[in-house]
Amino acid sequence: MHKRTIKNVKFFIGISLLILICDFFIVNSSLLQDNNQLLSIALILDFVVVIPLLLYFFIYRKLHKKLISVLPFCLVGYVGLMLLLPQSSQGEIEFVKYIIIPLEVAFISYEIYKFTQIMNNYRRNRSAVSHPIESLANSVELTFNKSKFAALLMQELSVFYYTFLSWRKKPYTQTDSTAFSYHTNSSWFVLVLFLCKLLIIEGALIHIVLMQWSHIAAWIISLGNIYLILLFIADYRAMRHNPILLSKQTIRVQYGLQMFSYITIDNIASVSTINYEKLTNAELQTAFTPLAIEPNILITLNNTITITRLFGKQQLVDRIYLFIDKPREFQAECHTCITTNNHF
Repeated sequence: MHKRTIKNVKFFIGISLLILICDFFIVNSSLLQDNNQLLSIALILDFVVVIPLLLYFFIYRKLHKKLISVLPFCLVGYVGLMLLLPQSSQGEIEFVKYIIIPLEVAFISYEIYKFTQIMNNYRRNRSAVSHPIESLANSVELTFNKSKFAALLMQELSVFYYTFLSWRKKPYTQTDSTAFSYHTNSSWFVLVLFLCKLLIIEGALIHIVLMQWSHIAAWIISLGNIYLILLFIADYRAMRHNPILLSKQTIRVQYGLQMFSYITIDNIASVSTINYEKLTNAELQTAFTPLAIEPNILITLNNTITITRLFGKQQLVDRIYLFIDKPREFQAECHTCITTNNHF
């Protein structure tokens, strides 16, 4: 599925670029002056209809999004064409804005309706002891079903929450559960500071260089760097706020934004402290390992479970590698819970 998605993205980019290059040559040739009305309509169809439809059929449809979701790109295409066309030809396509603007208003109304649904579901699901992000994830899934769009939306909402709204929140705990931290003794905080510093300094230099060539490209790269900085900060904040919670029946594992799942005690084959050795690509397909941190705990499962990773990616795993501040205490507590469950 992942390879097919990449292939579809490549097809979309390739076909769209071909259309844009052809249209660019038309705009800068004498053809547009000789056939102004006809070619202006053809250009508006390319920018406002054809390319957004290609986006839908190659990418959005695979993500289970509705056709209405490409409407903003119709407006972007219209604005882009107005910037590309000479002033003398813009009068031929002015009528299009009277079609696009009502459609955009309809799209915004639809998004407001969906947002209202999410908030209503959130109020119903939220309780004093529930995790705010879990409650919000359930509300998003009720509104958009378990789609890739819902997973990506939750990723962005999680980044926003942990970056901006979590600073006065206490770490999440559950009744009758033992909390085990995993951020205090790891080097992830230092790595986050280093990566953020690198992105700021090198990002500024790259921005200055790219500005000599393309302002748009420079700002796209810079915005990408800003997003990565927010992502690293949110991941570390999520680590601080979500210790691993071990109860007699389950383990709630939220490793920052990198991984989330519930593991039932009766599905655990063993919990062992380890000296980590790099896994092969084949082994990584069915295992979780933290980013840039050497784990010291291995949880081996009897049966595979589905975990949620960055950007909502779902993965089936039978081994979970973790770094925990107190690995031996965690191992002992897990063995106690496993023995108790086996006894019953």
